[in-house]
Amino acid sequence: MTTLVQSEGELHLHAEVSTASDADGGGAWFSSDHENVRVEDTGEGVLRITLRPGRRITAEDGALVRERYLALTGTGAAVLLQVIGVESVSRDAVRFFSEAATITAFAILGSTPVDRVIAHGRHGLPAPQCPTRYFSDEPEALGWLRELRAERVPELPKG
Repeated sequence: MTTLVQSEGELHLHAEVSTASDADGGGAWFSSDHENVRVEDTGEGVLRITLRPGRRITAEDGALVRERYLALTGTGAAVLLQVIGVESVSRDAVRFFSEAATITAFAILGSTPVDRVIAHGRHGLPAPQCPTRYFSDEPEALGWLRELRAERVPELPKG
């Protein structure tokens, strides 16, 4: 059973959450037990931000994402934001994603109705100023981001 609990500054979704295995991107690849986010460059102007399953994402996690994002991109990139199995995301963490002017597009990846609620739970914050879409299929999400990038950065003629 899933229940939605709105408390001041944080959206909590209480559900049974199965964490992903190491083979599919869960557990061990976070650098410590205290780290709730992972930011990696997938190439082609797309960054993957993975929120750790079963955890509460805080303002400190949002600041860490911002720091790593800017270190990797400088001028900006499209983002694949994976929210699969996240317990909750604080309003201040959501603020980074809503207000990040250097993000060119957001593909939010989830797999359950709970993930969808978290993905759309901006708590009254304005929508991001870039194309944003929810996906349950990773290849489809990456294809959409690459398509948007190709529209913005046309391939130079060879010659």
